Amino acid sequence: MRKFIIIIAALLSVQSAFAWSRAIHNAIAAIADDNLTEQAKQNISKALGGHNIIYYAQWMYDVADSEGYAQTKNWRSVAFNKTKLISGKKIAKHPENIVNRACGLEALIAAVKAIESGNLTEQELANNIRYIVTIVGDLHCPTHYIFTDMLEKRKSFYYIPGDDKKHSYVNYWENSSIRGTFSWRTNEFVHQLSRKTPEQVAAITKGSITDWIVGNVPLYRSVFDMVESGTRFSKTKLRLWQNTMYPIATEQVAVAGYRLAAILNGLFDNSVANVKTK
Repeated sequence: MRKFIIIIAALLSVQSAFAWSRAIHNAIAAIADDNLTEQAKQNISKALGGHNIIYYAQWMYDVADSEGYAQTKNWRSVAFNKTKLISGKKIAKHPENIVNRACGLEALIAAVKAIESGNLTEQELANNIRYIVTIVGDLHCPTHYIFTDMLEKRKSFYYIPGDDKKHSYVNYWENSSIRGTFSWRTNEFVHQLSRKTPEQVAAITKGSITDWIVGNVPLYRSVFDMVESGTRFSKTKLRLWQNTMYPIATEQVAVAGYRLAAILNGLFDNSVANVKTK
């Protein structure tokens, strides 16, 4: 049991290895920035000291080891018992269950509600904006979903031609599923992925934040079945496999960007209806 807990703790705490890359976080923030209203952009820039959200796209990772920010390490994932969301609040009752530390959805909703309250200092307002920017990105990465019945699949690995090193499937998905195919700069992500019609955007952003996260579950569970652990790829089969992965990854980057814009427009443009949190 102790070994099991250590494994789960490692999966949830090693952020540099298991997270959307900085380039992808930048891309999500850039797509969101491209879809912000002018009023929202101005208000956010004022709150961020003249910067836009791209500047702080991965801020939570940068400050995680700074004094006063250690708790934010638990705000980047969500935990599910199969398809049922597990509340991060249960950690108080069951501290031995490390899975319950994955409470990103609760942190995201708390940050939104804190801004809606209007009772924040300038520093608190800026921090909550930055929390939202990073958390929304991570909650649209399949490997930030911890399914208690699929923990073994998170340890899946594969081999590439001419290399006997085990390559982590989780690490591939988060870092190479897009970057291994495209070498886009941030503005190129915007050009390629911020192309949805108003009708498509409305469908993507329909419902509450919780609806979005729970709605991701079927696809994100399926991601872990897209490679058999121990597979040895030939060059041809590796490319064919990669060709099935990057369209999923790029779509999730786009969806995250549009949803981030919807949240921020709802908070910082008075003419836009506030986002639903539940």
